[in-house]
Amino acid sequence: MKLASVLGILLLAVTIIYVEWKYSKEKRAKWLSAGFTSVSALIGIVLLFDSNLPGPSDVVKFLFGRVDQMMK
Repeated sequence: MKLASVLGILLLAVTIIYVEWKYSKEKRAKWLSAGFTSVSALIGIVLLFDSNLPGPSDVVKFLFGRVDQMMK
């Protein structure tokens, strides 16, 4: 079942990259969209196998938690 999910994520990512690459006129925009999509697909695959990883809000709280406490 996980193999089908991984293939689905990869198929979606490749489709998004292809369409963005085809219709975008700027070279920088092509590379940025391909990079963001690739990183997002990688994160999706990693979360598929280990769903207990911390979410984005936990990471922000870890990084800036002390700043919040110092400001109080």
